[in-house]
Amino acid sequence: MFKKTFILSLCLIMVLSIFPLGVGGSIADLQQKQKQLESQIQEYRKQADALKNEKKNIEAEINALDYELNALSLEVDACNLQKQEINMKIAETEQEIKKLNNEIEENNEALEERLRVMYKQGTAGYLEVILHSENLIDALTRIDMVQLIIQSDVELLKEIEEQKLEVEDLNLSLETERLELTAVINNLNEKKDQVLVASRSKVTYMRSLEDNIAEIQRQEAEMEAQSQQIERDIIAAQRAVEYAGGEMAWPVPGQYRITSHFGGRADPITGVWSSHGGTDIAAPYGTPIVAANSGVVLIAGWNNSYGNYVVIDHGGGISTLYGHSSKLLVSSGQAVVRGETIALIGSTGYSTGNHLHFEVRINGVRTQPMDYLK
Repeated sequence: MFKKTFILSLCLIMVLSIFPLGVGGSIADLQQKQKQLESQIQEYRKQADALKNEKKNIEAEINALDYELNALSLEVDACNLQKQEINMKIAETEQEIKKLNNEIEENNEALEERLRVMYKQGTAGYLEVILHSENLIDALTRIDMVQLIIQSDVELLKEIEEQKLEVEDLNLSLETERLELTAVINNLNEKKDQVLVASRSKVTYMRSLEDNIAEIQRQEAEMEAQSQQIERDIIAAQRAVEYAGGEMAWPVPGQYRITSHFGGRADPITGVWSSHGGTDIAAPYGTPIVAANSGVVLIAGWNNSYGNYVVIDHGGGISTLYGHSSKLLVSSGQAVVRGETIALIGSTGYSTGNHLHFEVRINGVRTQPMDYLK
């Protein structure tokens, strides 16, 4: 990209050395030089347009990366919330396991104590139970109760042990899920980093495109300024004859809607306040444009701003310009008479619609056209 900019700069220097500002010569020579400049300006404009399209594509890619980055961030946030919930569940199950362990321990101690007592007392223990019984039925009942207590303790311990195993399995499952989520989050964060690096790279590249576009536009502006200087030289080389005389004819017969007056205005394309050097007259495509007065055609050609345009020398330092036409019907050096059709309405060059941009120049200086029109 730097190489391209360097080559463009070198081309500009070469052109400026070939066509210095304020150059003299015949009108034909000046027009030839202006034509070459216009061709170079067109090339710069194509290069700038290509870079602008590339910039537009890069901006679209950056927007897509930003969207992906936002989506990944949301996904990471969701996974982190899920991870927090799992951690809370794990903490809860750990507390439940601790509680169950305490219950198991207490029941084990109670059971062991009863077993120790029964072991120490042996048969005497059973005899004591029978002797203290009111009758045989009472004695048997007491023995059954002791057995039931022991059996109940054993079943309770089994149940608690099963619950403990169940909770431990749940805890293991949650821990596994938490580890998997951690891996997912790490992977998402890695993707975020990759997308962020790609996005920053695109932004850096886009800035380099903007720099190249600005450089090309600067060179184009210099070429445009040089082209305008040559046009002023052409006007300065006008015929040293008297003005053709009389008021000028309306340049678009039958069409009188003025869309933009001479003077300051907001640019219709950029919106920037600027000076408008002529009067814009709206008309349908292909409507005839006529010479405002008799004279000789100085220029009939192309300009990036005016598009297809004509400049007529009327003598006395007065000339008229007709811009944005769709077709030219006269050529340089041709004599024309007042009211003669010289071009057709169009929207070429820097234009937003079909119209005629009409200028009146006095010794090359643009002035209010309405002061001269009939």
